[in-house]
Amino acid sequence: MGFIFATLVTGLGWGDWRGGFFYAGAAPLLFIHHITFCVNSLAHWLGEASFDDKHTPRDHIITAFLTIGEGYYNFHHEFPQDFRNGIRWYQFDPTKWFIILTAFLGFASELKTFPDNEVRKGQYNMKLKELKRDFKDVKWPKDSNDLPILSWDKYVEEANREGGRKLIVVGGFIHDVTKFINEHPGGQAIIGMQLGKDATTAFHGGVYDHSNAAHNLLAMYRVGAIEGGYEVEHLEKKIGIFQKEHKIPICGPNSLGMPNTDIPDVGVKSI
Repeated sequence: MGFIFATLVTGLGWGDWRGGFFYAGAAPLLFIHHITFCVNSLAHWLGEASFDDKHTPRDHIITAFLTIGEGYYNFHHEFPQDFRNGIRWYQFDPTKWFIILTAFLGFASELKTFPDNEVRKGQYNMKLKELKRDFKDVKWPKDSNDLPILSWDKYVEEANREGGRKLIVVGGFIHDVTKFINEHPGGQAIIGMQLGKDATTAFHGGVYDHSNAAHNLLAMYRVGAIEGGYEVEHLEKKIGIFQKEHKIPICGPNSLGMPNTDIPDVGVKSI
């Protein structure tokens, strides 16, 4: 009917039978078909999986313009009962804007939307996957559960052994800084004064309040943990990206004059 009507109008109106058939009939139909099937082709290829990558639908502004608003297809597949396609106000989705307008005018009601908290969970999971892909070759420090535990006296003995490794304690962990001591921005002497000692206070502002990068680098030099330790309230903070928020233990025999009563019988491993 579309071909016949278009051809008759242009043919009887001004004698352009071919123009009516091709330009008024065939071309618009071809355009509409391609736009419609972009949803089943381009929308599964171009863009990103913003909410889930189990299936192939993708979100992209170009697809949104080509399909007149159906370009945020990943959202549509993940949350099919939501009346929106583009959830942000600026995302091109004329149908969404029209439905909102009709609701404002009272012609539509009870618009269905998926809980925002669950939508954000989907975005969160996809960003985590992206981070894991981008940083899969990043090396992390040893898990604290895999480190040998030494008594304070054993640590001092190891640190003072002639020709041995250069060991320092910060935050209850023993660090081997042999390879780093000559690279220290503040000079070798500052670290040298803390070898075989507890440098927690010095590291956390007593001498210099080190950066987050310094905490992360220091964690890579962990070789052991001190048996026991004592919490110092004013040093409670996050330490780099490797530890949860907690109180930093100051180690040593009866540090701060506090009795050591809760040391578990874990034995001593050699480092």
